[in-house]
Amino acid sequence: MELAIDTSTRFASVGVADKGEVVAEMTWRSGRNHSVELVPGIRHVIGLAGTDADRLDAVYVAAGPGGFSALRVGMSTAKGMAAALDVPLVAVPTLDVEAEPYLRLGRDVHAVIGAGRTRRYLGRYVQGQEPEYSVVEDEELASKVSTDALFCGEGIPEVADLLRSRLGASVVLALATPPTRRSATLAMLAYGRLQDGRTDDPRSLQPIYLRSTQVETAEQAWSG
Repeated sequence: MELAIDTSTRFASVGVADKGEVVAEMTWRSGRNHSVELVPGIRHVIGLAGTDADRLDAVYVAAGPGGFSALRVGMSTAKGMAAALDVPLVAVPTLDVEAEPYLRLGRDVHAVIGAGRTRRYLGRYVQGQEPEYSVVEDEELASKVSTDALFCGEGIPEVADLLRSRLGASVVLALATPPTRRSATLAMLAYGRLQDGRTDDPRSLQPIYLRSTQVETAEQAWSG
C-alpha cells in the first residue's frame, strides 16, 4: 500500500492507496495547523485502511506550488517517512492534481491556486504540450490564458468575476467548493509515475516554488 500526502494550501488531504487506488482518505481545512494536524491525520487514515505504517510500499506527496510553510510540512513528513521506511518517494506537482479530473473533456485546462494577496499560481495544460507553471498577478491573469479553456482549481472562486469580466460571461469555470484536491487523485498520478520509474530522492527533493515576473524584474533592475 502507499501513503499520499497533500498540504499544499490551507486544505490538507491524506490517503492510503493500493496500487494507486485509494482505500481510505481524509480531507480537511487545516488552515495554518498542518504541523499539528498532519501526523494524527496520517495515523487515522492508516488505521482506517487496516494497515500499519511499516507495511507501506511507497510515499506520495504533492510538491507545490502552494503555501511556503504548508508545503514544507507535507514535504518534510513524506521525505522522512520514505527514508525511514526505505520505500520509494514520488512527488507530483499540485497543479497537476487540480487539473487531472478535467483533462479528458476535449478542452485546454487552466488550473489556479491562490498565491497570496493579488497573485495566483497558474498551470496551463494545452493539449499535446507539456504543462506550463507560472505565478501571475490578477491583472495579468486574463492575458496569460486561452479564452476557450476550462478553468479549475482552489483559486477559481477568487478570480471568477475577473475572468468573466475580461473573457466574457461564457467562460467555462469549474466552480467546485474547496477543497478541490483529493489524495485519491494524487495517488493515481503518483502510482503512474512509480510504474514508470519516476521516483524522487528524499535527500534532494524540494517543494516547487514559483516567482512572479514582477519579482524577477525588480531583482534584475537591482542587480543592474
